[in-house]
Amino acid sequence: MTLPNLDHLKYFADAVELGSISAAAQKNFVTHPAISRAITSLEEQMGVELLVHQRKNFQVTPTGYQVAEQARVLLASAREFTSLKLQTEDLSGAISIGLSRTLGHAYLSPLLQDLAKKYPKMKAHIRFGTTNEIIEGVVKGNIDIGLTIGHQTMPTLKQNQIGSGKFVLIESESKKPSPWEERDYILTEPRYETELLKKEFYREFKEPLPARYEVGSWDAIVHLVRSGQGVGLVPEIAITPDRTKQLRILKPKWFQCDYEIFLHHAKGSRPNPAVESLIKGLI
Repeated sequence: MTLPNLDHLKYFADAVELGSISAAAQKNFVTHPAISRAITSLEEQMGVELLVHQRKNFQVTPTGYQVAEQARVLLASAREFTSLKLQTEDLSGAISIGLSRTLGHAYLSPLLQDLAKKYPKMKAHIRFGTTNEIIEGVVKGNIDIGLTIGHQTMPTLKQNQIGSGKFVLIESESKKPSPWEERDYILTEPRYETELLKKEFYREFKEPLPARYEVGSWDAIVHLVRSGQGVGLVPEIAITPDRTKQLRILKPKWFQCDYEIFLHHAKGSRPNPAVESLIKGLI
């Protein structure tokens, strides 16, 4: 089906609103016959009668009133679309993106490339932090978009899962394998996966996990493991291709733990178009 011409719809809606074809012609800076031809074209295209022409005026048919009303809605949407396009082209300012350095390896470059392509005048402030710090920043409005491994139930946040993976234990290739009980372990702050590892370790070996360091950064844990400091617990996304040759991924039968990557943004607020665009690109 061919869509009606927007100019024809506007001519018709103006004629109905003003009650005169001549007035509609003056408003749109066209001739009286141009308005008449536009209305006739609409009637032929839609297969309905919109106006009943009389000697000095016209009567709008019931269908004509419906078409005029829908035309006003459509024209208003078209004006909003044009306005949005102009805002997009000229949009400037800044948005704040919060994530861990580990997720930054996979997500930060594509996000910034997408932002630069669609909104070249928009600046981005990047904040690195722990899961709790990022979620708190989104809740307080200091971060527009947050990416974390794991989430919290928060009534003011909208959270969408955008990825998944597994936590793995890693060790330097330079270290000789030794019994699990004799190794030193490097963990982050207490989280679900760290507490699960401790629980499963105790269940398997009947003694506490020998956690030597607590480090609040998976990237830092990878660095320490590569230098031979111990066995680290990290999400597999932290094992980038350039690191695989120096690391040994351990797969004990007694420990398995999945994770989910979440996108966080404030619920109920209306973010600017750049934020909305990045969110849609991630979901």
